Amino acid sequence: MNSRRWIITIIACLLVFAALAGYKTLQIKKAIEFGESFPEPSETVEVTTVKVTEVREQINTIGEVVAPQSIELRNELAGRISSVKFEAGEKVERGQVLLEIDSREEQAQLKAAKARAELALIDLKRIEKLIAKKTVSEEQLDQAKAKHDIATAEIEALQSVIDKKTLRAPFDAEAGIHQLEAGELIQANTLITQLIGINDFIWVDFQMPVEHTGIKLGTNVSISLPGLTTKQISGQIIAKDPALSPNSRNQKYRAKLSAELALPANTIVNVSVNSTYSKRLPQVPLTAYRNDQMGAFVYILVPAEKEHTFRAKRQSVTIGKKDDDMISVISGLSGGELIATHGAFKLRENVLVYVKQRSPKSDNAGQGE
Repeated sequence: MNSRRWIITIIACLLVFAALAGYKTLQIKKAIEFGESFPEPSETVEVTTVKVTEVREQINTIGEVVAPQSIELRNELAGRISSVKFEAGEKVERGQVLLEIDSREEQAQLKAAKARAELALIDLKRIEKLIAKKTVSEEQLDQAKAKHDIATAEIEALQSVIDKKTLRAPFDAEAGIHQLEAGELIQANTLITQLIGINDFIWVDFQMPVEHTGIKLGTNVSISLPGLTTKQISGQIIAKDPALSPNSRNQKYRAKLSAELALPANTIVNVSVNSTYSKRLPQVPLTAYRNDQMGAFVYILVPAEKEHTFRAKRQSVTIGKKDDDMISVISGLSGGELIATHGAFKLRENVLVYVKQRSPKSDNAGQGE
């Protein structure tokens, strides 16, 4: 009797469990059907087909900004500073007095020398009159001329010392930082300040490997700051060293560029040199180019399950020369790929993509030569 009750109880429990499982399964099925009733998230973008074009080879290197006019202003003579006539960082004009070293002793000696020279000149003129009357000898005339010449030389020597104790700006420039004060005693060859000339152009010095020594004067270059590759200024190579560097065996070049970026001297910049050689490379619109902490990439669109839809696939690329609104791809693309252009910033890996329209401007720009 007890066994029968247990069997009935177990069967009842199984029936209840089956009913609950069936009910839960029905709930899950309905939830899935409800979720599938919503459309999959998608994005709409413009696209273009990657074209391979003839691109002039670009050589990239590192350069250094050089000021066309730059000097370290130093004093030739020791002495005590009598006046400092410029402020740190001030813009100064050519010929402007920047610093004066006490020259009162030389000034006094100069007055005495001028007096002696004046007296020697009077004696010389008197003897020249007497020599005409033959009342003095030629020897006396020679001595008078010598005294006058010596007095004149003393004036020039003293004036030179005074000039050396007056430091002037050799060109229009911006002065560096200094801590000089009137009354300070300075030794000869003390650094007074650094002067950087004010110009509307800059120089950029860079070196190239020996295999590129055929680069000619007048070749176009462009520079940019590291991390700011979209902001570039252009210029031309104006000079090169006739010999290779004894250390690196590279050849040094100098380019002249506009000072529009206002880069201070010694700034490290990226330098791109247009080579005389060219090669065929894929090109993509700038709107397709993306960059993040993992590097440069584009989104390739591959056909999806539904007709006229695509899936976005991230493709890492190595970029090269920028030309107007197009950019060359050194590696990562081979040509013929369908990529997202306008709206690419909205995409993510494997997202469903609809094509808004092709970008005719991009397609035309990417046509091969």
